[in-house]
Amino acid sequence: MKKKLSLLMIIVMLTSLLVACGGNHANVENDNSKPESYTLEGIKKKGKLIMGTSADYPPFEFHKMINGEDEIVGFDIEIGKYIANELGVELEIKDMDFDKLLGGLSAGMLDIVIAAMNPDPERAKEANFSDIYYESTHSVLIRKDDKSNIVSMEDLNGKSIGVQIGTTQEKIAETEIKDANVISLNTNPDIVMNLKTNKIDCAIMETTVAKAFAKSNDDLMLVEGLVIDSGSEGIAVAIKKGNDELTEKINEILAKAKAEGLMEQWVIEANELNDLE
Repeated sequence: MKKKLSLLMIIVMLTSLLVACGGNHANVENDNSKPESYTLEGIKKKGKLIMGTSADYPPFEFHKMINGEDEIVGFDIEIGKYIANELGVELEIKDMDFDKLLGGLSAGMLDIVIAAMNPDPERAKEANFSDIYYESTHSVLIRKDDKSNIVSMEDLNGKSIGVQIGTTQEKIAETEIKDANVISLNTNPDIVMNLKTNKIDCAIMETTVAKAFAKSNDDLMLVEGLVIDSGSEGIAVAIKKGNDELTEKINEILAKAKAEGLMEQWVIEANELNDLE
């Protein structure tokens, strides 16, 4: 009798174990079949594209009061809206410090980054990049009453230069200008304030951005004729490393926007918005 009971118990235990294992296996399969939220399939499934930017960079991305509401607008924002529309999802914008954006992307907190970002070799180690959607150069912003006579790159040697943290401009100031006192700040408005209050001699910014700040500040100007080529290939959309399907889809969407002449239209509209500041 005891032997029969023992055998019965063994059968029950084995059956329970098999069911449990089968259930776990099924759960594993279900988990594996669930797409990551930042993939093309995951974005469509959640119905939302989460875009990271740093909204202190007119005319690419900046804050603007519209109908009494603080909105983030600009050239890059229109690109983000267009991509979301083509994917059939809503756009959610997260405004962050520029040097935190790629970390947010790597962590899966962001689906894409559109922030006038150059796809330099170091960044390309951290993220996928789309095709170039805008060619960029850099200029030097100074006070109109500046007496230092900056006209060439050599004239920047030994100067106190304001740049945004984590940008190509920071790298230029650190590697291409002799004895520069590089002041790295979180935002471009911070840089402009430091320039206007004589805490720095000049600032290096992307040319379109430098022009935007010069237009909105009567006491600032660009150094005429001094355009710095960073050697980069313009600016692009950043996507999580290895997320190739989404990268290819974004390239298709950017190509469509270019073919429709939308890029030029968005640049003009962004500059007009910024001129109204």
